[in-house]
Amino acid sequence: MNLDIYIKKRILLRIMLIASVLLFTLPATSYQQYAPNKIKAAYVFNFIKYIEWPNDKNIVNLVVGYYGNEKDYSEALQEMQGMAVRHFNINFIKIASIDQINALHIVVLDKAQSKNINKISKQLNGQATLIISDHTIENKYSMLNFIDTDKNKLIFELNRYQMLNARLKVSPDILVLGGTELDIANVLKEMDATITNSLIEIKEQSSKLNQLKENITDREEQLTLHQRKLAIQQKQLTSQHSQLEKQSGQLKQNKKEFKTLQDNYSLMTKELDISQIQLTNNIANLQNLKIDTSQKEQIISRLESQIDERKVLLNNLESQHAKQKQKLTDQSTVIQAQYIVLIIIAIASFAILIILIILYISKKTQHQVNQELQLNIAALAESNLKLSNAQDQLVESEKMAALGGLVAGIAHEINTPIGVSVTATSHLADQIDLFDKEYKVGILKKSSLEELLIDAKDSTGILIRNLQRASKLINNFKQVAVDQSSEDRRNFELHTYIDELTQSLRPQFKQGKHSIKTTSNSKIELNNFPGVIAQIITNLIMNSLNHGFKNKTHGEILIALALENNEVVIEYRDNGIGLTASQRKKVFEPFYTTARSTGGSGLGMSISYNLITSKLHGSIKCMETTEGAYFLIVFPL
Repeated sequence: MNLDIYIKKRILLRIMLIASVLLFTLPATSYQQYAPNKIKAAYVFNFIKYIEWPNDKNIVNLVVGYYGNEKDYSEALQEMQGMAVRHFNINFIKIASIDQINALHIVVLDKAQSKNINKISKQLNGQATLIISDHTIENKYSMLNFIDTDKNKLIFELNRYQMLNARLKVSPDILVLGGTELDIANVLKEMDATITNSLIEIKEQSSKLNQLKENITDREEQLTLHQRKLAIQQKQLTSQHSQLEKQSGQLKQNKKEFKTLQDNYSLMTKELDISQIQLTNNIANLQNLKIDTSQKEQIISRLESQIDERKVLLNNLESQHAKQKQKLTDQSTVIQAQYIVLIIIAIASFAILIILIILYISKKTQHQVNQELQLNIAALAESNLKLSNAQDQLVESEKMAALGGLVAGIAHEINTPIGVSVTATSHLADQIDLFDKEYKVGILKKSSLEELLIDAKDSTGILIRNLQRASKLINNFKQVAVDQSSEDRRNFELHTYIDELTQSLRPQFKQGKHSIKTTSNSKIELNNFPGVIAQIITNLIMNSLNHGFKNKTHGEILIALALENNEVVIEYRDNGIGLTASQRKKVFEPFYTTARSTGGSGLGMSISYNLITSKLHGSIKCMETTEGAYFLIVFPL
């Protein structure tokens, strides 16, 4: 009974759908000859009612895209913008490239683009996107395809297999709109035919492969027989020539070893020549740097004298400025007194004329004083500008002087491994000459060859280790020197960079047996000015060596790096003599130094303070501590 009621309801529902579709399609059919693309757009709108997407309930805006060049088709689809169907709001876009179809729920193709449905289907690759094509020949890739049955009727084909592959569910009632089910059997037959042809080709290739295997087996059997015959013949020849082969083999081995020794000697000679050339160039560069450093020191001494002169001139200008202010104040007092007296005697008629004369004279005098004051202010500004330029030149000279000291230390450090390498090379050359004499005389012994090999291995090992050490020192110095001589921004890791910097400064610590230790709580990647950081750390370390560790050995420096609240924190400590409270207050003042007698300029910490505040936009503080010196540097990441 319930089944009959359900069937009746089902039939009634279909009758109502057919009636509504007829009401819709009858006027559309009559209008089709005038606007077929509008009818296609109406079909597209109705298709949405019968299609279900995988996340259908979560879709609010259904994106419909048109890919083609038919203007009336695009305008007809454009009218769907903002319309509501089911629980969707339709959002229409016109796409110009195949790369844009991945963001669509429905893609509508015109006749021209329907020819490329194969590429579009591969681009989607099973994505839940409904493809609506127009008169495509390759219907196995389509889902809904418009076709013409005659001049006055438009229908569509439904490819349920392709829609299931895209995880789209379609209601059977969609065929009521005037569509037909695509014959999937034909598509499957085409696929079966392709697979059958592939299997036939595979069988043919397998038979050819088996034939080749049989041929190879026959060839292997023949080769085995030949090998057996050859083995018998080789045994006979071996018994006859065994002694001759031993002697010739020993002779060949001796020749090979001697040839190897000659090759190694020539290679080491070439490498030594190259190393000597590089050493000569480095020594020449060091001499040039020393000359530049001495010139910079002379310039610094001249600039210091000029600064002292400018200071005296500045003090004189300030005293003149104070006198002129006092003079102006006195004149103002006199003018006020005169003005009061003139008011008191204003009863007389001629007092008005006298007051005007006095006011005129006062204003003229005041104007002259103002002009003199402006001239003095301009002279003071010019003096300040010259003083600022002199300070910049001092900063650059300080930087070059620090770089010159670094160069001298590196040169001394490189001399050690180069000297060891030269000694090892000369020793190896002596051993080779001795071996050559014994070989030419004909008294060569096996022990002499063994001793030469041992000496060659030891000497080459010493050469490799010392040349690698020199190369590492030069590479570290090269990067640090480039950074200190330029102010370019680049990417670098802070802990690694400070390790390279301290490695370049280690020759300065050897005499006092001092040590540096750098720690970090994390990897700190920066895009900043490495030359600025190098100059700041170098100034701190040289202050520790020249002031903190004065008359002291085995000093210790600790540099702790940390990243806190998106800020870089550098804690610099040493266990030197430290600073008093008054020294901590003045440590960042220009020209303040406790070592003026030993050549200190007093600019190192002032330069560091200006670099941190202006370049790094951070701060530096000299903290109170019970032992040595303690500086805290903070700047944004």
